[in-house]
This record gives sequence, structure tokens and C-alpha cells, in this order.
Amino acid sequence: FWCSDNTDPVERIYIQWGFSQFFPAKAMDAHVTSWNKATSVKFRTDVASMCKLGFDIGLKELTADELTYCQTAVANWKRLQNAIMDGDQYRLVSPYEGNHMALNYVSKDTNKAVLFAYDIHPRFQEKLMAVKLQGLDPNKQYKVEEINLMPAATSGLVANGKVYSGDYLMKVGLDVLGLGQTQSRVVELTAQ
Repeated sequence: FWCSDNTDPVERIYIQWGFSQFFPAKAMDAHVTSWNKATSVKFRTDVASMCKLGFDIGLKELTADELTYCQTAVANWKRLQNAIMDGDQYRLVSPYEGNHMALNYVSKDTNKAVLFAYDIHPRFQEKLMAVKLQGLDPNKQYKVEEINLMPAATSGLVANGKVYSGDYLMKVGLDVLGLGQTQSRVVELTAQ
């Protein structure tokens, strides 16, 4: 399966969610393109990072910060490829049931996990619940780190840099939603 170059990144969220019911991440490709410049390069890249990541974009179109971001995001994807491509996927927040989407991947040894969270069309002062991860080892401790940040940006994730048990992350969760219209967050969890 391949998401067409002209597919809007918001539409791609729905497409990837639906196809993930039947196909593993490594059977899907998604490319970052120039088609919808209304959404940020970060959002487009984070959406495409949920499966085989590709780029069909002119480098001259990118600002220096966007290019640096893309290079960092590709390096992160390559480093986390084992969890994303060969790990177990857990669908956490359905885009069909609200204005947000979240899913996580967990490596087979449960030492690495990646959480993708998206605000699609949030409502004003919407009450959001913490996203409860799945598939972690409840007895392991995981360091939480927000990745794929734009250059000079700092994480606003309260849990960033902290360590929590897998049990806590699955029962209490993380406050990763609520960034705004077509905003995204990628969180890496590493067993300590």
C-alpha cells in the first residue's frame, strides 16, 4: 500500500488508521510532499513516519530549519525503525471517534516504544484525557522523551525526560494531545 503523493496529511491519518487494521506498518509507504502546504512539514513528516517514511519534496522549498528538522526526523525514524516496522502496533485514539489520533509501536523485546499523537481538528477548550499506552512491560521503567522537535523548540510535554513504570504509562498515560489544529507529537520511550 502506498499513500499517494497528493494525499492530504489529515486524510492520510484516516487512511493509515484504516489500513493498519489489516496491514503491518512495513506494508505501507507514506511520503512527505509539497501538495498541502497548509500543514507544517513537521506534521506531514510525523504522519508519514508511522510507516515506511519517504520524501517527494524539493529541498529548495524548505527553510533551513525545516531541512534540519527533516534530517533529524529521518535519523530518528531509522533509529526506531525496528520498533515501527517489526514491533507491535496499538491503536489508542481513533480519528473516527473524535478530533485526535494516537497509536504506539512497541519493539518485540519491549525495550523501545514510539507514541505518535495528532491533533486533527480540536475544539476550543476541549477536555482531553491522557493517552494510555499499550504493550509495554508493566515491570520495566521507561524514560519518556519527545523527539522530532523543530530546531530551537523545546518540549512542552510535562513528562519529557522523566522515567515512569510501564504499568503507570498503561494505566495513567501521558498528556500528549491538545497542541492545536494539525499539530503532532512523537514520543520515544526507552526501557532503563
